Amino acid sequence: MTTSETTLPPGTSVPLRPRRRGRVVVLVLFVVVLVVVVVAGRITLPYYAIVPGQAESVAALITVPKGKASTVHGQLMLTDVGVNDVKLLTVVGDLLDSDTQLVKSGDLTGNLPVSEFDDQGTVDMAESQMTAEAVALRQLGYAVPEHDAGVTVYVVDPASHAWHVLHVGDVITAVDGVPTPTTAALVAAIHTHRPGERVTLRVGSISDPSAGHDVSMTLGSAVENGKTVPVVGIGAPDVPIPGMGTQPVYDLPFPVQVSADGIGGPSAGLAFTLGIINALSGGNLTGGKRVAATGTIHPDGTVGDVGGVPQKTVAVERAGATLFLVPPQEYAAAQSKATPSLKVVAVSSLAQAMATLAHYGGSIGSAAAGPPAGPGGHSVPYDWQDAPWT
Repeated sequence: MTTSETTLPPGTSVPLRPRRRGRVVVLVLFVVVLVVVVVAGRITLPYYAIVPGQAESVAALITVPKGKASTVHGQLMLTDVGVNDVKLLTVVGDLLDSDTQLVKSGDLTGNLPVSEFDDQGTVDMAESQMTAEAVALRQLGYAVPEHDAGVTVYVVDPASHAWHVLHVGDVITAVDGVPTPTTAALVAAIHTHRPGERVTLRVGSISDPSAGHDVSMTLGSAVENGKTVPVVGIGAPDVPIPGMGTQPVYDLPFPVQVSADGIGGPSAGLAFTLGIINALSGGNLTGGKRVAATGTIHPDGTVGDVGGVPQKTVAVERAGATLFLVPPQEYAAAQSKATPSLKVVAVSSLAQAMATLAHYGGSIGSAAAGPPAGPGGHSVPYDWQDAPWT
Protein backbone atom coordinates (compact mmCIF):
# COMPACT_ATOMS: atom_id res chain seq x y z
CA MET A 1 0.00 0.00 0.00
CA THR A 2 1.30 3.43 -0.93
CA THR A 3 0.93 6.21 1.61
CA SER A 4 0.57 9.71 0.32
CA GLU A 5 1.46 12.93 2.06
CA THR A 6 -2.23 13.74 2.65
CA THR A 7 -2.69 10.59 4.85
CA LEU A 8 0.05 11.55 7.41
CA PRO A 9 -1.11 12.76 10.82
CA PRO A 10 -1.18 16.50 11.30
CA GLY A 11 2.18 18.00 12.25
CA THR A 12 4.16 15.06 10.90
CA SER A 13 6.82 15.69 8.24
CA VAL A 14 8.92 13.47 6.09
CA PRO A 15 12.61 13.21 7.36
CA LEU A 16 14.91 15.16 5.15
CA ARG A 17 17.89 13.43 3.55
CA PRO A 18 20.38 16.24 4.32
CA ARG A 19 20.14 15.34 8.04
CA ARG A 20 21.46 11.82 7.35
CA ARG A 21 24.12 13.30 5.06
CA GLY A 22 25.16 15.59 7.94
CA ARG A 23 25.69 12.62 10.25
CA VAL A 24 27.84 10.96 7.63
CA VAL A 25 29.96 14.11 7.26
CA VAL A 26 30.48 14.32 11.05
CA LEU A 27 31.50 10.66 11.16
CA VAL A 28 33.96 11.14 8.33
CA LEU A 29 35.44 14.20 10.01
CA PHE A 30 35.79 12.27 13.28
CA VAL A 31 37.63 9.44 11.51
CA VAL A 32 39.91 11.91 9.71
CA VAL A 33 40.75 13.71 12.97
CA LEU A 34 41.37 10.40 14.71
CA VAL A 35 43.73 9.28 11.95
CA VAL A 36 45.58 12.62 12.06
CA VAL A 37 45.98 12.38 15.85
CA VAL A 38 47.26 8.79 15.65
CA VAL A 39 49.71 9.63 12.86
CA ALA A 40 50.89 12.82 14.57
CA GLY A 41 51.47 10.81 17.74
CA ARG A 42 53.72 8.46 15.84
CA ILE A 43 55.82 11.00 13.95
CA THR A 44 58.97 11.81 15.90
CA LEU A 45 60.64 15.13 15.14
CA PRO A 46 64.47 15.52 15.19
CA TYR A 47 64.35 17.19 18.62
CA TYR A 48 64.41 16.26 22.28
CA ALA A 49 62.41 17.95 25.01
CA ILE A 50 64.39 18.67 28.18
CA VAL A 51 61.90 18.74 31.07
CA PRO A 52 62.16 18.95 34.87
CA GLY A 53 63.12 15.61 36.35
CA GLN A 54 63.24 14.47 39.95
CA ALA A 55 65.09 15.62 43.07
CA GLU A 56 65.87 12.80 45.47
CA SER A 57 67.89 12.31 48.63
CA VAL A 58 71.32 10.81 48.08
CA ALA A 59 71.37 9.20 51.54
CA ALA A 60 69.47 6.14 50.31
CA LEU A 61 71.94 5.74 47.44
CA ILE A 62 75.09 5.71 49.59
CA THR A 63 76.41 2.75 51.58
CA VAL A 64 79.23 3.08 54.11
CA PRO A 65 80.41 0.66 56.83
CA LYS A 66 77.89 0.45 59.68
CA GLY A 67 80.46 1.31 62.30
CA LYS A 68 81.25 4.58 60.53
CA ALA A 69 77.77 5.66 59.45
CA SER A 70 76.06 8.70 60.99
CA THR A 71 72.36 9.37 61.41
CA VAL A 72 71.52 11.88 58.71
CA HIS A 73 69.45 14.98 59.51
CA GLY A 74 67.77 16.95 56.74
CA GLN A 75 68.34 15.99 53.12
CA LEU A 76 71.07 16.36 50.53
CA MET A 77 69.45 15.93 47.13
CA LEU A 78 70.65 15.28 43.62
CA THR A 79 68.50 16.34 40.70
CA ASP A 80 68.17 15.35 37.08
CA VAL A 81 66.21 16.20 33.94
CA GLY A 82 63.86 14.20 31.77
CA VAL A 83 64.72 13.77 28.09
CA ASN A 84 61.65 13.06 25.96
CA ASP A 85 61.12 12.44 22.28
CA VAL A 86 59.23 15.25 20.56
CA LYS A 87 56.19 14.09 18.62
CA LEU A 88 54.38 16.13 16.00
CA LEU A 89 51.32 15.85 18.23
CA THR A 90 53.07 17.34 21.30
CA VAL A 91 55.44 19.90 19.79
CA VAL A 92 53.08 22.85 20.25
CA GLY A 93 52.61 22.04 23.92
CA ASP A 94 56.38 21.68 24.34
CA LEU A 95 56.97 25.06 22.73
CA LEU A 96 54.41 26.73 24.98
CA ASP A 97 55.74 25.16 28.20
CA SER A 98 58.17 27.63 29.79
CA ASP A 99 59.83 24.80 31.75
CA THR A 100 60.61 22.77 28.63
CA GLN A 101 63.60 23.30 26.34
CA LEU A 102 63.74 21.85 22.83
CA VAL A 103 67.16 20.88 21.50
CA LYS A 104 68.15 19.34 18.19
CA SER A 105 68.79 15.61 18.46
CA GLY A 106 72.28 15.90 17.00
CA ASP A 107 73.23 18.68 19.41
CA LEU A 108 72.26 16.55 22.39
CA THR A 109 73.82 13.26 21.25
CA GLY A 110 76.89 14.77 19.59
CA ASN A 111 75.89 13.09 16.31
CA LEU A 112 76.36 9.69 17.93
CA PRO A 113 73.99 6.73 17.69
CA VAL A 114 71.49 6.93 20.55
CA SER A 115 72.72 3.64 22.01
CA GLU A 116 76.27 4.96 22.19
CA PHE A 117 75.10 8.25 23.72
CA ASP A 118 73.19 6.31 26.39
CA ASP A 119 76.28 4.22 27.13
CA GLN A 120 78.27 7.42 27.58
CA GLY A 121 75.78 8.51 30.23
CA THR A 122 76.42 5.25 32.07
CA VAL A 123 80.18 5.84 31.90
CA ASP A 124 79.74 9.42 33.10
CA MET A 125 77.77 8.23 36.11
CA ALA A 126 80.25 5.49 36.99
CA GLU A 127 83.21 7.89 36.82
CA SER A 128 81.26 10.46 38.83
CA GLN A 129 80.61 7.97 41.61
CA MET A 130 84.24 6.84 41.77
CA THR A 131 85.56 10.39 41.88
CA ALA A 132 83.02 11.41 44.51
CA GLU A 133 84.12 8.54 46.76
CA ALA A 134 87.79 9.51 46.49
CA VAL A 135 87.25 13.27 46.91
CA ALA A 136 84.91 12.79 49.88
CA LEU A 137 87.28 10.50 51.76
CA ARG A 138 90.19 12.80 51.07
CA GLN A 139 88.18 15.73 52.47
CA LEU A 140 87.64 13.65 55.59
CA GLY A 141 91.41 13.35 56.01
CA TYR A 142 91.98 9.90 54.53
CA ALA A 143 94.77 9.17 52.07
CA VAL A 144 93.30 7.78 48.84
CA PRO A 145 96.10 6.85 46.41
CA GLU A 146 95.29 6.56 42.70
CA HIS A 147 96.87 4.58 39.90
CA ASP A 148 96.18 4.64 36.17
CA ALA A 149 94.64 1.35 35.09
CA GLY A 150 94.02 1.69 31.36
CA VAL A 151 92.25 3.66 28.66
CA THR A 152 88.48 3.95 28.80
CA VAL A 153 86.64 3.91 25.48
CA TYR A 154 84.23 6.84 25.21
CA VAL A 155 83.48 7.03 21.47
CA VAL A 156 83.72 4.28 18.87
CA ASP A 157 83.82 5.26 15.20
CA PRO A 158 81.04 3.33 13.40
CA ALA A 159 83.18 3.30 10.24
CA SER A 160 86.11 1.56 11.96
CA HIS A 161 86.88 -2.08 12.72
CA ALA A 162 86.63 -1.17 16.40
CA TRP A 163 82.86 -0.76 16.03
CA HIS A 164 82.48 -4.54 15.94
CA VAL A 165 84.74 -5.41 18.90
CA LEU A 166 84.84 -2.44 21.31
CA HIS A 167 82.10 -0.71 23.28
CA VAL A 168 81.73 2.50 25.23
CA GLY A 169 82.91 1.74 28.76
CA ASP A 170 85.54 -0.83 27.78
CA VAL A 171 88.97 -0.28 29.36
CA ILE A 172 91.98 -1.17 27.18
CA THR A 173 94.80 -2.32 29.46
CA ALA A 174 97.30 -3.74 26.94
CA VAL A 175 98.14 -3.99 23.23
CA ASP A 176 99.80 -7.26 22.22
CA GLY A 177 100.82 -7.75 25.84
CA VAL A 178 102.25 -4.23 26.24
CA PRO A 179 100.55 -2.45 29.19
CA THR A 180 98.63 0.74 28.31
CA PRO A 181 97.80 2.43 31.63
CA THR A 182 97.31 5.87 30.03
CA THR A 183 96.13 7.36 26.75
CA ALA A 184 99.75 8.29 25.92
CA ALA A 185 100.83 4.69 26.47
CA LEU A 186 98.05 3.39 24.22
CA VAL A 187 98.96 5.77 21.39
CA ALA A 188 102.64 4.83 21.71
CA ALA A 189 101.84 1.10 21.58
CA ILE A 190 99.60 1.50 18.52
CA HIS A 191 102.21 3.58 16.73
CA THR A 192 104.63 0.63 16.77
CA HIS A 193 102.31 -0.94 14.19
CA ARG A 194 101.14 0.03 10.72
CA PRO A 195 97.62 0.67 9.41
CA GLY A 196 95.97 -2.60 8.37
CA GLU A 197 97.87 -4.75 10.84
CA ARG A 198 95.97 -6.87 13.36
CA VAL A 199 96.54 -6.40 17.07
CA THR A 200 95.25 -8.04 20.22
CA LEU A 201 93.76 -5.76 22.85
CA ARG A 202 93.27 -6.71 26.47
CA VAL A 203 89.93 -5.24 27.53
CA GLY A 204 88.48 -4.85 31.03
CA SER A 205 85.70 -2.81 32.57
CA ILE A 206 85.47 0.40 34.61
CA SER A 207 84.52 -1.54 37.74
CA ASP A 208 87.40 -3.99 37.28
CA PRO A 209 89.95 -3.02 34.62
CA SER A 210 92.33 -5.86 35.50
CA ALA A 211 89.81 -8.65 34.86
CA GLY A 212 89.15 -8.77 31.14
CA HIS A 213 89.32 -10.61 27.85
CA ASP A 214 91.26 -10.39 24.59
CA VAL A 215 89.86 -9.02 21.34
CA SER A 216 91.53 -9.00 17.95
CA MET A 217 91.06 -6.20 15.46
CA THR A 218 92.52 -4.54 12.38
CA LEU A 219 94.00 -1.07 12.82
CA GLY A 220 92.65 1.78 10.74
CA SER A 221 94.49 4.87 9.54
CA ALA A 222 94.35 8.62 10.00
CA VAL A 223 96.42 11.59 8.88
CA GLU A 224 98.10 13.51 11.69
CA ASN A 225 100.42 16.42 10.91
CA GLY A 226 100.61 15.28 7.30
CA LYS A 227 101.59 11.73 8.23
CA THR A 228 99.49 8.57 7.99
CA VAL A 229 99.36 6.80 11.33
CA PRO A 230 97.56 3.72 12.67
CA VAL A 231 94.49 4.20 14.86
CA VAL A 232 92.21 1.94 16.89
CA GLY A 233 89.01 3.75 15.89
CA ILE A 234 88.28 5.36 19.24
CA GLY A 235 86.68 8.68 18.33
CA ALA A 236 84.96 9.89 15.19
CA PRO A 237 85.66 12.79 12.78
CA ASP A 238 82.27 14.46 13.29
CA VAL A 239 82.16 14.05 17.11
CA PRO A 240 83.55 17.05 19.01
CA ILE A 241 84.49 15.16 22.20
CA PRO A 242 87.56 12.98 22.90
CA GLY A 243 87.09 9.30 22.26
CA MET A 244 89.07 8.04 25.24
CA GLY A 245 90.41 8.92 28.67
CA THR A 246 92.79 7.50 31.24
CA GLN A 247 90.94 5.28 33.71
CA PRO A 248 91.89 5.80 37.35
CA VAL A 249 91.52 3.31 40.17
CA TYR A 250 91.30 4.73 43.69
CA ASP A 251 92.51 2.71 46.66
CA LEU A 252 89.86 3.49 49.27
CA PRO A 253 90.71 2.88 52.96
CA PHE A 254 87.32 1.17 53.40
CA PRO A 255 84.42 0.34 51.06
CA VAL A 256 82.03 3.10 50.00
CA GLN A 257 79.33 2.41 47.45
CA VAL A 258 77.12 4.78 45.49
CA SER A 259 74.21 3.37 43.49
CA ALA A 260 72.02 5.43 41.18
CA ASP A 261 70.49 3.07 38.65
CA GLY A 262 68.45 4.77 35.96
CA ILE A 263 70.33 8.07 36.15
CA GLY A 264 73.05 8.87 33.63
CA GLY A 265 75.63 11.61 33.33
CA PRO A 266 78.22 13.19 35.64
CA SER A 267 76.19 16.06 37.10
CA ALA A 268 75.48 14.38 40.45
CA GLY A 269 79.18 14.36 41.37
CA LEU A 270 78.98 17.22 43.84
CA ALA A 271 75.81 15.85 45.46
CA PHE A 272 77.39 12.39 45.85
CA THR A 273 80.54 13.88 47.38
CA LEU A 274 78.58 15.91 49.91
CA GLY A 275 76.33 12.92 50.66
CA ILE A 276 79.29 10.66 51.45
CA ILE A 277 80.84 13.34 53.67
CA ASN A 278 77.52 13.78 55.44
CA ALA A 279 77.20 10.04 56.08
CA LEU A 280 80.68 9.87 57.63
CA SER A 281 81.02 13.20 59.44
CA GLY A 282 78.07 13.46 61.80
CA GLY A 283 75.10 13.67 59.43
CA ASN A 284 74.29 17.33 60.01
CA LEU A 285 75.94 18.90 56.98
CA THR A 286 72.66 20.57 55.94
CA GLY A 287 71.69 21.79 59.39
CA GLY A 288 68.48 19.76 59.09
CA LYS A 289 67.41 21.53 55.89
CA ARG A 290 66.63 20.26 52.41
CA VAL A 291 69.61 21.14 50.23
CA ALA A 292 70.06 20.28 46.56
CA ALA A 293 73.29 20.32 44.57
CA THR A 294 74.33 19.88 40.96
CA GLY A 295 77.76 19.95 39.34
CA THR A 296 80.48 17.55 38.24
CA ILE A 297 83.32 16.79 40.65
CA HIS A 298 87.00 16.64 39.70
CA PRO A 299 89.67 14.75 41.67
CA ASP A 300 91.03 18.05 43.02
CA GLY A 301 87.61 19.06 44.34
CA THR A 302 86.79 21.45 41.50
CA VAL A 303 83.10 21.69 40.61
CA GLY A 304 82.34 21.68 36.88
CA ASP A 305 79.38 22.90 34.86
CA VAL A 306 76.40 20.80 33.84
CA GLY A 307 73.33 21.12 31.63
CA GLY A 308 69.60 21.44 32.16
CA VAL A 309 69.90 23.69 35.21
CA PRO A 310 66.64 25.63 34.58
CA GLN A 311 64.72 22.36 34.60
CA LYS A 312 66.69 21.08 37.61
CA THR A 313 65.81 24.25 39.50
CA VAL A 314 62.12 23.60 38.91
CA ALA A 315 62.60 20.02 40.15
CA VAL A 316 64.31 21.03 43.41
CA GLU A 317 61.67 23.69 44.05
CA ARG A 318 58.96 21.06 43.69
CA ALA A 319 60.88 18.82 46.12
CA GLY A 320 60.92 21.52 48.79
CA ALA A 321 64.62 22.44 48.74
CA THR A 322 65.51 25.78 50.34
CA LEU A 323 69.15 25.92 49.15
CA PHE A 324 70.52 24.97 45.72
CA LEU A 325 74.27 24.74 45.08
CA VAL A 326 75.20 25.17 41.39
CA PRO A 327 78.38 25.73 39.36
CA PRO A 328 79.14 29.43 38.69
CA GLN A 329 78.44 28.99 34.98
CA GLU A 330 74.85 27.99 35.77
CA TYR A 331 74.02 30.55 38.44
CA ALA A 332 72.08 32.89 36.14
CA ALA A 333 70.10 30.01 34.62
CA ALA A 334 69.12 28.68 38.06
CA GLN A 335 68.29 32.13 39.38
CA SER A 336 65.95 32.74 36.44
CA LYS A 337 63.71 29.88 37.66
CA ALA A 338 64.10 30.22 41.41
CA THR A 339 61.33 31.66 43.56
CA PRO A 340 62.01 33.62 46.78
CA SER A 341 61.72 30.37 48.77
CA LEU A 342 64.85 28.92 47.10
CA LYS A 343 68.31 30.36 47.72
CA VAL A 344 70.71 29.70 44.82
CA VAL A 345 74.45 29.82 45.57
CA ALA A 346 77.28 29.39 43.04
CA VAL A 347 80.17 27.16 44.17
CA SER A 348 83.31 26.40 42.16
CA SER A 349 84.85 23.84 44.54
CA LEU A 350 84.00 21.35 47.26
CA ALA A 351 85.63 23.65 49.82
CA GLN A 352 83.33 26.49 48.77
CA ALA A 353 80.30 24.20 48.95
CA MET A 354 81.26 23.15 52.47
CA ALA A 355 81.72 26.77 53.55
CA THR A 356 78.31 27.64 52.10
CA LEU A 357 76.61 24.84 54.03
CA ALA A 358 78.33 25.97 57.23
CA HIS A 359 77.17 29.55 56.58
CA TYR A 360 73.55 28.37 56.34
CA GLY A 361 73.66 26.39 59.58
CA GLY A 362 75.30 23.11 58.62
CA SER A 363 77.88 21.33 60.76
CA ILE A 364 81.07 20.33 58.93
CA GLY A 365 82.17 17.87 61.60
CA SER A 366 85.22 15.74 60.85
CA ALA A 367 85.25 16.96 57.23
CA ALA A 368 87.04 20.06 58.48
CA ALA A 369 90.24 17.96 58.42
CA GLY A 370 90.65 18.44 54.68
CA PRO A 371 92.78 16.38 52.30
CA PRO A 372 96.10 15.11 53.65
CA ALA A 373 99.39 16.04 52.02
CA GLY A 374 101.08 13.62 49.65
CA PRO A 375 100.04 11.40 46.75
CA GLY A 376 96.86 10.19 48.42
CA GLY A 377 95.62 13.71 49.01
CA HIS A 378 96.06 16.56 46.58
CA SER A 379 97.73 14.55 43.81
CA VAL A 380 95.76 14.79 40.56
CA PRO A 381 96.69 12.86 37.37
CA TYR A 382 97.19 15.38 34.60
CA ASP A 383 95.37 13.62 31.78
CA TRP A 384 92.47 12.62 34.04
CA GLN A 385 91.53 16.30 34.09
CA ASP A 386 91.13 16.16 30.32
CA ALA A 387 89.03 12.99 30.28
CA PRO A 388 85.71 13.32 28.37
CA TRP A 389 83.53 12.63 31.40
CA THR A 390 84.79 15.66 33.32
